[in-house]
Amino acid sequence: MSATNGTSSKSLYSNFDHLNPPIGPDGTPNEFYEALRDEVLQEKRPVGWSEQYGGFWVIAGYQEVFETIHNTAAFSNDTVTFPSYGTSEPLMLAGQDDPEHKRARLLVNEPFSPGRVMDFGQMLRDNVNSLIDGFIGDGRADVARIIGNPIPALLTAVVMGLPAEYGPRFHSWTWALSHEVITDPEKAAPKIKEMYSYFEGVIDERRKNPGEDVLSRVIHSRVDGDYLNHDELLGFCTTLLLGGIDNTSKLIATALWRLAWDFELRHRLTRHPEIIPTTVDEFLRYYAPATIGRLIKQDVTVGGVAMKKGQQVMLMLPVANRDPNVFLYPDTLIADRSPNKHLGLGTGIHRCLGAHILRVEAKIVLEEFLKRIPDFELDHGKRATWVPGQVAGMGTVPIVFEPGKPLRAEPINSGVQTWLEHAAAA
Repeated sequence: MSATNGTSSKSLYSNFDHLNPPIGPDGTPNEFYEALRDEVLQEKRPVGWSEQYGGFWVIAGYQEVFETIHNTAAFSNDTVTFPSYGTSEPLMLAGQDDPEHKRARLLVNEPFSPGRVMDFGQMLRDNVNSLIDGFIGDGRADVARIIGNPIPALLTAVVMGLPAEYGPRFHSWTWALSHEVITDPEKAAPKIKEMYSYFEGVIDERRKNPGEDVLSRVIHSRVDGDYLNHDELLGFCTTLLLGGIDNTSKLIATALWRLAWDFELRHRLTRHPEIIPTTVDEFLRYYAPATIGRLIKQDVTVGGVAMKKGQQVMLMLPVANRDPNVFLYPDTLIADRSPNKHLGLGTGIHRCLGAHILRVEAKIVLEEFLKRIPDFELDHGKRATWVPGQVAGMGTVPIVFEPGKPLRAEPINSGVQTWLEHAAAA
């Protein structure tokens, strides 16, 4: 390692790869994150240099991550994804700095208020139960694919006023943007092209024939005569896919995976569903789905380390969320942890726009799932798999349980039917 950055060759920072962290015996990177956290504390090294991807800074200390997110003068969101995702325009909000970020937030904020989100509560419950109806008689299912993936895609479609049966397509585009563009760019390219073509058409149609959906309201939103231009609207669509589908699907799948083997936690939530909301926040702390990037736009010092303009930074939220100076028993998942100042959804001006939606989705999924299938466990004949990446979490969660009876004979809508067919063909 270079002597200028103060990181020894034995440091876990040296070859740190946020897209492919070491997977431990529990099937997650948590053991590695805890080891890196220990290095932060024992060596007083909250910041280190990785040689991967041409070299970048890794910030892992809670206080240093917090300060970096709030230091918008020195750190830009221009490269919030690193290496960059396959978008042709800046990600709306997530990839913007002020004043552009503040302007965009004013134009899109209203549809994501808590009051608006609650309008979708019953629809979410109906969709969860209809998906469960599709497999409850089998006594087995991959709940990542049949619950974790569909619910965020269905809600995103409804929120945007798009056909619910396009859910699998939306998920495929999201996967291409966030994973395949790095692992298999040739496979990702036609999917991303298809996505842009589709949203170009939708935006043009909504301009002519607006509805009551979020996308229509955003397209026609005005603040002091200002409005979003065409590229910004495309960026809004891709941001909704990435934030509305990828983060939430990983969170839901990982939560169900944990409950499939953590019998004590599952039984507690079944008996006391009132603590499910705090448990969702604890899942966000303990299994934080996202890591976020920043571009240094002026020389700055963080954690005693001098950084140069133009260098790249990755903020390791999963490690920062394990700081014992902030969280009592940080390596233990505590369902009713309070307070819980985790950074799983960001902080400051860039706190996740859809934070409330994500929490409501996860809460409703866990409530309805535990009502219908209170006892289940991992299917040991199949493998649960962790999907690494800048948004990470469980990608397959095969479970077994005592077969039950459906509530309805048929799916409640074509969107659910499409997902059931999609899962059956997988």
